Amino acid sequence: MIKHGIDNAASFQTWSDLWRLVSKEAPAFFSPQYYISYQEVEQAEAECFWGYQDEQNFLFYPYLRKSVNKLGYELSQEYYDVSGAYGFNGPLGIVSDRDFLKTYNQLLQEHFRDCKVVTELVRYCPIAENCRWHDYTDQIDVLDNVYIDLSRGSHWVWHESFEYRVRKTVRKGQSYGLKTTFSRGSEIQERDLVHFYTIYTSTMSRNEADNYYFFPRSFFSSLVHNLGDMAVLALTWLKDKPISAELVLVGAKIANGFLGGTLGEYYEYKANTFQRWELVKYLCEMGVEKYSMGGGATRGDGIYKFKMSFAQGCVNPFYIGTYVYLPEVFAEIQTQWRAKYPRAAQLHSHKIQGYRIQA
Repeated sequence: MIKHGIDNAASFQTWSDLWRLVSKEAPAFFSPQYYISYQEVEQAEAECFWGYQDEQNFLFYPYLRKSVNKLGYELSQEYYDVSGAYGFNGPLGIVSDRDFLKTYNQLLQEHFRDCKVVTELVRYCPIAENCRWHDYTDQIDVLDNVYIDLSRGSHWVWHESFEYRVRKTVRKGQSYGLKTTFSRGSEIQERDLVHFYTIYTSTMSRNEADNYYFFPRSFFSSLVHNLGDMAVLALTWLKDKPISAELVLVGAKIANGFLGGTLGEYYEYKANTFQRWELVKYLCEMGVEKYSMGGGATRGDGIYKFKMSFAQGCVNPFYIGTYVYLPEVFAEIQTQWRAKYPRAAQLHSHKIQGYRIQA
């Protein structure tokens, strides 16, 4: 018999209990603490659909349920779509009984239809390979994730995982006198977050990033407060000036590079490369086995190649999943989108929730 239900940011006991059962093997992206912080960014309601048979058969799926009508589309009743918070999402847990998996997915689909969900977008976690727990979505291999294998220690990473150019750049950083400091959880002071935020927003402006990536500073304060020891902040200094930063979400065995950057006027010092080596040593001391750095903006681009220089031979494809629950409503939204925002529709027609882009 399968128990199932819905948790949210106000009541998340089962979500929290199931998360703890897999937390040693799972990224922090799936924790209720992460969603509690993030839901304010998109002003959407965080939910988690869970199913439990026994400790060898359970799944929980955190997501954001967002109104489609609030985007300005004129529809016959209130409709929604679902997607994850920034980072990876999808069902997570343990499955040994295929009948449990089938039933869970049936219950999940029934729930979304009952809630008038039009579309579903999933960014599966490449490390957890949790795309296997969804049996109805269209799954597309879109990019390649890059992670450094830390399980064999920092000495192995330095000699076998890093390319020669990385080691050379790290040595240059040492000659410049660069220093990296780390703070974790309650050790992260507000002044540290100010340094991080200044570096991060400067990097986003320099790269002409979409407005979406300019998260409010309050989000980072909330995130650090809610995640506790799962949040690690790295700051790299040139004398008394912080010039590079990275906020890392850390679990027992998996760490995910979250957000960061380097001040443009100090880019010649390649502080981000130096910082990554210092972070590798720090994470190895913590017992972390994989440090995921994400991928590029497009497959095989310069960002991806740069990250691969730290992780020679890494193969870790990244999949998204999509599903349309109400095809007729979806078609009507698409029609209105094309009429109201023709340029956006032309540029983003290949995205299942492209109708959310209106400029």
